[in-house]
Amino acid sequence: METRKVQVTGGTTLIVSLPKSWANKVNLKGGEEVSLIPQSDGSLAVRTRNVPEVHYTKTIFIEGKDGDNLVREVIGAYIAGYNSIELKANKILARQRETVRKTVNMLIGPEIIEETSDKIVLQDVLNPAELPVKKSIKRMFMIASHMQENAITALKEKDFDLAKDVAERDSEVDKLFLLVSKQFRMVMRDISIADKFDMSMEEHLDMRLSAYPLERIGDHASKICHMVLQIGYKPVPEEIVREIEEVNALSMKTVEYAVDALFKKNIAQANAAMALRIEVTEHIRKIEEKLPRLNSDVSVPLGIILDSIDRVCDYGTNIAETAINSAVSSKT
Repeated sequence: METRKVQVTGGTTLIVSLPKSWANKVNLKGGEEVSLIPQSDGSLAVRTRNVPEVHYTKTIFIEGKDGDNLVREVIGAYIAGYNSIELKANKILARQRETVRKTVNMLIGPEIIEETSDKIVLQDVLNPAELPVKKSIKRMFMIASHMQENAITALKEKDFDLAKDVAERDSEVDKLFLLVSKQFRMVMRDISIADKFDMSMEEHLDMRLSAYPLERIGDHASKICHMVLQIGYKPVPEEIVREIEEVNALSMKTVEYAVDALFKKNIAQANAAMALRIEVTEHIRKIEEKLPRLNSDVSVPLGIILDSIDRVCDYGTNIAETAINSAVSSKT
């Protein structure tokens, strides 16, 4: 870190010199303009107008790697913000190619642009600013809430095709979660990217913290559908189905209030979301008391469904807590 004395010229104008080593590094010449970007902590970032776009490349040697290990490493490189990912081996096996293709389908942006016997190149064709983070969070909420609603509809109407469809939709929520995670890492590495989204660093953190609960809600909707398929055509009392439908709606209202409070920075609404937690807990307790009367091949899956609904409410309160923290921070 270098320090400079602030000088006064003309009686009111404050002047500070730029480090020569930095100016040479970015090829800054006299007479050129720079951007001064105020930061939330009171500091000032200096950025040249002609900064070239940086392309980050990650090379991964996949010799002997397969299955989940290969998937995790590719996703890790994606989240780290690499524009280009090169996968190399002496000879890439057919099953490795299939794993890479499946992994690419799990992500938003990367495409296979080159493929040879010993190399596969993935290129991220998405401009981060083309899909704003807030839009991704709203989309995650919409998909997850519809999944949760449809999952209970599948239970009520024994619509097994709908149950299978809901389970498959979970991948869409996962894609958005990974994208938000990647965008957050990119902002942490280069603060100028935050300006493209018109968001502060704190807002990026709040969105990232809220993305995980939404991703988990999608997982629980998928889990409920697997339980619906397990129950199959076995009879479930209409009274219990109706009560499950009601408590699920209440649980999702917690999430709805919380997400709305997050975007509006509304503390009162976030508290209203958290207040619903007690009501959801009581509803679930009353339903669980009725389950022992049923056969275990029905009561056990229903118990798992209730647990998922309970967890969804927990995730809603997590988002509400983030909303409160965000609102308080914005007022300081």
